[in-house]
Amino acid sequence: MTSVNKTTSAALCPGCDTKIYFHRPPKLGDFVSCTECGDMVEVINLAPLTLDWSIDDDDDVWLDDDDDNDDEISDDDFD
Repeated sequence: MTSVNKTTSAALCPGCDTKIYFHRPPKLGDFVSCTECGDMVEVINLAPLTLDWSIDDDDDVWLDDDDDNDDEISDDDFD
């Protein structure tokens, strides 16, 4: 009889708290998609195994270049 090692690691999705299972040892920087909510998350710590949302080059909502001029006030703002 052969024994199969079924050791898996798990961490919680930061979006929906669903357990995400890893069937191989995760590495720092690995990306995985949550099966419940679909969020793409990244392994940010190995001990304890911790996940956080991945930041993608296309996710520049908070890095919007148009925000540079938002603080400027002109006389037209007071009409």
